[in-house]
Amino acid sequence: MTTHMGRQIVYWLLVLSGLAWLAARLNRRKVLVLVYHGVHAGCAEPLLNFDGMHVRARRFARQMQYVSRRYRVVALDRLLEPGQAPTPDRPCAVLTIDDGYRNIYRVAFPILKRLRLPATLFVPTGFIRGGRGFWWDRLRLILGAAQRPTLRFRIEGTERLFPIRTVEEQRVTLAALSDELRRLPRPRREEALWSLATTLDVPPAEGGTFAEPLTPAEIRAMAEGGVTIGSHGVSHDSFLLLSRDALAHELTESKRRLEQWTGTRVDWLAYPHGEFSAGVMKAARRAGYRGAVTTIEALNDERPNPYALRRIGVHDNMTLAHFIVATSGLRDFVLGVVAAGTRLWSRAPAPQPRGVA
Repeated sequence: MTTHMGRQIVYWLLVLSGLAWLAARLNRRKVLVLVYHGVHAGCAEPLLNFDGMHVRARRFARQMQYVSRRYRVVALDRLLEPGQAPTPDRPCAVLTIDDGYRNIYRVAFPILKRLRLPATLFVPTGFIRGGRGFWWDRLRLILGAAQRPTLRFRIEGTERLFPIRTVEEQRVTLAALSDELRRLPRPRREEALWSLATTLDVPPAEGGTFAEPLTPAEIRAMAEGGVTIGSHGVSHDSFLLLSRDALAHELTESKRRLEQWTGTRVDWLAYPHGEFSAGVMKAARRAGYRGAVTTIEALNDERPNPYALRRIGVHDNMTLAHFIVATSGLRDFVLGVVAAGTRLWSRAPAPQPRGVA
């Protein structure tokens, strides 16, 4: 039995045993915020979606059907309004989508419209205007075009050897390189990508059709169709890597550009890579945002910090049973029980040593 099959059995046991239902019942006053990145109708190249970032359309539709039956789905704009808190019989959920891939308009948007579900789309404006794919998508294409068994590559002075003969080896290498490149400033990251393409003797990639960005017209059409548009910065660089002035530019320029494209106010922000700090939250507030979402995997309390909303990430390897368990808050419940037990144990009197007879 594979590890994946074993996990699926565990998820179904948690669902069929009623534990997931119990957790959802205990967490019914918490707010569920989901985050997707892409929804595809078919991906022939496994390396382009090695981490399941783009969810297949049929799976997305089933998840949306489950959410629409189980939750009262509200727009992020309304989450902080009076009277929008979860009720004992109807928990509250919010749908969010990051990054601005074109498959959101072509594949996900029709499903959301059919089910009449509101959602919020966070767009990095530089991706829309730049005409190039995200750096991580270009990295995937470069590795996928490689015709050699190994890659010897130097990043920031450190040389490493990566096996890339099989798709699985490419996936492992891709994950490692992505983690390294994400931490670099943009100019050095672009240099690293050019150097990688040169080392592998492949042409520099632009992103490919699978990673096409939305157009301003499509963003406006979604805004007019009930989708709330939020900012994901300009460059999608981590806000923690930016100077104060560069951070202010990312926050204000992306907001201004999106408001120009949509003709509506942009009040919400998604931190690129989920990275933020107290200073970043203050800057977001100064720039005029009402709130922001993170990638912290947890449910939200009834009165959450509007600038640190937590979200449950959904990937293509998430079966319906896995999805039900993840959205139930079962993990939060287990961690809470463990924390409570630890506190009780720490308060218990230490056992007295026995004397020797």
